[in-house]
Amino acid sequence: MVEDVGGYVGLRCERPGAQLLDAVAETCREVRAEHGLLMSDLGIEKPGEWAQDGTDGWGAEIVGQLLLMAAERGPKLGYSAEDLVRFLRTAAC
Repeated sequence: MVEDVGGYVGLRCERPGAQLLDAVAETCREVRAEHGLLMSDLGIEKPGEWAQDGTDGWGAEIVGQLLLMAAERGPKLGYSAEDLVRFLRTAAC
């Protein structure tokens, strides 16, 4: 479903999966395989997080922070480290 998100076009979709991360990862894999597009947005980022200034810049700090947050919060939600690694491999590779 197409939605207005603060003046931008947004998509809302629902997909079944054993867990939310499974559904999101599979959607990312499918879009990448069928359309060559890498889905990297769940609609919660800020513009500064798009910095592409190398492995030691602001963008790297954001990646590190997000990964640390996932490592800390994931298990509290019932995800294992293996669940998180599987998600990254499926969604990004």
